[in-house]
Amino acid sequence: MSIDFNQNYFQLFEIECSVLIDHEVLEKKYLSFQKKFHPDKYVNGSDQEKRISLQITSYINEAYQILKNDYLKSIYLLKIKGFEVDDQNNTISDPEFLMHQMELREESEEIQLKQDIKSNENFISKIKTLKDGCLENFEKNYNKSLYDEASSKIKEMKFYTSIENDFKRNL
Repeated sequence: MSIDFNQNYFQLFEIECSVLIDHEVLEKKYLSFQKKFHPDKYVNGSDQEKRISLQITSYINEAYQILKNDYLKSIYLLKIKGFEVDDQNNTISDPEFLMHQMELREESEEIQLKQDIKSNENFISKIKTLKDGCLENFEKNYNKSLYDEASSKIKEMKFYTSIENDFKRNL
């Protein structure tokens, strides 16, 4: 029972190091790892086997969570390239984007007051389209090694994810 903890998450799951991944392959490999390393399989094993199994499944679970989430995967891709994204200091100083944020927040509040299912669905669809655009622009910048620009798209993506989560929470 072993796994190479020095490989990156893409290598672990034997998938291309890319923004767009095959989620079906990711899922199949994840389930295969779970069958092989899950702590329940080692319930009668030695303390060392139990500890190693727990370490391996923790590593696999972390990798899986990151790779299936576009936002976290984007940060991880930059990290592999040696570019650290300060996830805590995620401010955007672009006045146009700041105005856009305010407008979306106001639109969100107005739609929630209406309590109209179609308006809710349209707003969620709009946010998804904006997030997809960020991911597409992230990928273009990432592939050109423009990591500062790619990082700014991650910040925008975080905003859209935040407004989406707030909106869904308040439905």
